[in-house]
Amino acid sequence: MSTKIMTERDYSLLGPEAQKAVANGLAEATWYHCPVSRADMRQLLERKDLPAVIDTLIWFGLILGSATLFAVWWPYWYAIIPYLIYCALYAGSSDSRWHESSHGTAFKSDWMNNVLYEIASFMVNRQSVPWRWSHTRHHSDTIIRGRDPEIAVPRPPDILGICLQFFALKSAPAEFKKIVKHALGKIDPTTATYLPKSAHQGVFLRARIYILIYSVSIALSFYLKTPIPFMLIILPTFLGTWLAVFYGLTQHAGLAENVLDHRLNCRTILMNKINRFFYWNMNYHLEHHMYPLVPYHALPKLHELIKKDCPPPYPSIISAYKEIIPTLFKQVKDPAYFVVRDIPAPSDGMGHQVDYQRSSFDMNETGWVKLGLTAEIGIGEVRRLDFEQQTFAIYHTKTGQFYASEGICTHGSTHLADGLVIGEEVECPKHNGRFLIKDGSPTRPPVCLALKTFPMKVDQHELYIDLTKALTKKTSLAYTVVSNENVSTYIKELVLAPANGQTISYAPGDFIHLEIPTGEWQLTPADLSASVIAAYPISLFGIKIKNEICSHRNYSLATNPTTGTELKFNVRLALPPIGSSHLPGIGSSYIFQLKTGDLVNIQGSHGDFHIRDTQSEMIYIGGGAGMAPLRSHISYLFETLKTNRKVSYWYGTRSLQDAFYLDYFEQMVDNHENFNFELVISEDTEGWVGAKGYVHETVQKKLKNHKNIGSIEFYLCGPPPMIAATQLMLAELGVAKSQILFDEF
Repeated sequence: MSTKIMTERDYSLLGPEAQKAVANGLAEATWYHCPVSRADMRQLLERKDLPAVIDTLIWFGLILGSATLFAVWWPYWYAIIPYLIYCALYAGSSDSRWHESSHGTAFKSDWMNNVLYEIASFMVNRQSVPWRWSHTRHHSDTIIRGRDPEIAVPRPPDILGICLQFFALKSAPAEFKKIVKHALGKIDPTTATYLPKSAHQGVFLRARIYILIYSVSIALSFYLKTPIPFMLIILPTFLGTWLAVFYGLTQHAGLAENVLDHRLNCRTILMNKINRFFYWNMNYHLEHHMYPLVPYHALPKLHELIKKDCPPPYPSIISAYKEIIPTLFKQVKDPAYFVVRDIPAPSDGMGHQVDYQRSSFDMNETGWVKLGLTAEIGIGEVRRLDFEQQTFAIYHTKTGQFYASEGICTHGSTHLADGLVIGEEVECPKHNGRFLIKDGSPTRPPVCLALKTFPMKVDQHELYIDLTKALTKKTSLAYTVVSNENVSTYIKELVLAPANGQTISYAPGDFIHLEIPTGEWQLTPADLSASVIAAYPISLFGIKIKNEICSHRNYSLATNPTTGTELKFNVRLALPPIGSSHLPGIGSSYIFQLKTGDLVNIQGSHGDFHIRDTQSEMIYIGGGAGMAPLRSHISYLFETLKTNRKVSYWYGTRSLQDAFYLDYFEQMVDNHENFNFELVISEDTEGWVGAKGYVHETVQKKLKNHKNIGSIEFYLCGPPPMIAATQLMLAELGVAKSQILFDEF
C-alpha cells in the first residue's frame, strides 16, 4: 500500500510522533486477540523447566565445544571454522535466549530465567536493565512510531545501515556509548523515557561490570600475548550478530506501522527444527506478541489453535525475504509503502475466555459478600468478579488459600483474570509483571505499584469476600453542566456549577475525580462546534459506547479558586486510531456528549502541582490539555496574589486552530508588565509570524543567554513526550531537577 509520500519519518521517543501516538490513542492501547478457550489457554500457559534446561545445556555445550576447538587449533587457519560457529552462537542465537528469559517464560524457575537473562544480555551486547524496560514498551506499543524503541527498520530504510548491522557496526558503538554513560552514573536521555528511577542503580552497577569484563579480556590478551580472550569476549559481537539480524528482520520489517492488530505488523514463518532451536520458536512471532505469557515451547500449539484467524504463515525464511527485500527497496523511494496482510473475517477479538461472575448477592451487615462454593474456583486459578460497578480478581493458590485483589493491573491496565497464577504470585498477561497474591506487593518488573487486596474467608465450603474497604464511598458533590464547548479541535471547555450549593475547595494546580457512570452514549455532530466537525471521522458518530463499571477520571481545574464557584476543565477527546475498530475513550467521550443542565458527580480535590511560595522567576511550559492547571496558576498569581514575580508562559500547539485562551493571555500581557506569553506552532505554520517549531526548542533558544538560570522555577504540563523533551532540554542547560515541577497529561 502506498500514498507516495516522500518524507522522512520521526521515530524519536521525544519527537512529535510520540505526542501524536498519545493523542491518537495508540499508546498503551487495547490490541486485537484471537479467541482461545480458557481450557486451552491454561494448558498453553503451563511453565516447565525441562524443555529450556535441555535446550540451554545443548546450547552452552555447542558454545563451549566450538570455543575449545578454536583455542586448540589456534593459530592454524582452520581454527576459523569453529570460531565463526562460536561467534554465531555467542552473539547471534543468544538474542532469542535473551528475549525469552526476559519475559520470564522460558523456565518455570525464576532464578533460571534471571541467570540466563543476565548472561545472554552480556553476550548479545545489551544492558540487561534498560533493555528489559525497552522490551516492555515494545510489547505495549509494537511498531508505533514515537513509542516503540525497538523498531529495527524505520522508513525510509537505511539499506547501508541494515548491511552494517549484520556486523553490529551501528548498534555496538551506540550501545557502548550508553554503557560508558551509565557507568559514569548518568542515564541516557532516550532510555530515561521508559526507565523508572528505581531501576537507575541497577543500570549503573551492570554497566560497570560490563566495562570491567571488557577491560579484563583486553588486559589478559596483552598479558598472555594472545588475542584469544579478546576474540572470545569482544569480537563475537561484530562477527556473530549477523544471525540475530537474519532472524530478527523477519519479525516486522516492511509491515504496517501504527496499527493495533499484531496480525498486521508481525510475521509467523514456518522453520525447520534447527532454525527453531537457534531461534527458540520466535518464528511464531505473531503468536508471541498476541499472547506473550505463552512459553516458547508451547507456541507451535498456540499457532495451531489460532491459525484460522490469522494470515497464512510464510512457508520458509526464503519466502519471507522474497517479500522483505523488494519491500525495503520500495520504501526507500516511498516510505508510505508497506505490505498489507490479508486477515480473515473479524472474530470477536476478545482473547481467551475469562470466567467471571457478577455477584447478585447483597453485602451483609458486616460487609461480607457470599461468592459461592469454593469448589467452583480450581486450585491455581484466578477468576474475575464484578460487584457494585467495580471489578476484582479472586485467586485460589496451590496451597489451598483464597485471596482477592482489585482486578486491573496497576501497570498494564489489563485484567488480572487473564493472567497466570504461579505459586503465590499472579502474572499480568500484558507485560509479565508479577504481584504477590496475599498482599498485592509487586515482585517482578515492570510492575511498580501494589494492588489493593481484600479479606476472604471460607464458611461451610462457601467463599466470602469482605468489600467494606472497596465499597466505602467517598463524598461526592453534584455539579450542573453550565456549558460544554469546543475551544480547539479536540479539546472542550467543560464548565460546572454547584447543583445544591455545596462546593469543593482546591488550590491552583489541583485535579478532581469526575464520575463516569454506567450506561451507553454516543457522539453526534451536534456535540461539537460547527467549526471543528470536518476534522472528525464520520465513522466516529453514532457508535454506541458502553460503560459497564462505574469509574472515575482525573481532570485538572483551569479556574482560580478565589474568583467564583464555577469550575472549568479542558478535556481532550481520546480518539481511536485511524482505521481501527476501537472506541474513543470512555471518560472523554462521556464528557464530550454532556449537555447544559446535565448533572455530574465529582470528588476532590487532589494534587501537589502547586505554586511554590518564593519570589523566584517562573517559567511555564505547556501543551494540549495541559493548559488547565497552568491557567489556574497564572490566574491566581496575577488576579489574587497580585504577584510582582517575573512570569513567562510558552504554550505549544500544532496549529492556530488548536490554540485557545489567547485573548485571555494577551489581555494579561497588556495589564501586567511582569508577564509574558508566547504561542509556539509546530506544524501548520503557513501565515503564522510567531514562534515556530517545538515549544521546548523555542524555550531553549530564549534561555541560552539567561544570566541566572539556576534561580528560575519551571512548571511543565502537557503530553508525556513534551514533558520528557523539555526535561532533557532543561538538563542540557544545567537546570537542577529541584527547580522543575511537572504534571503529565
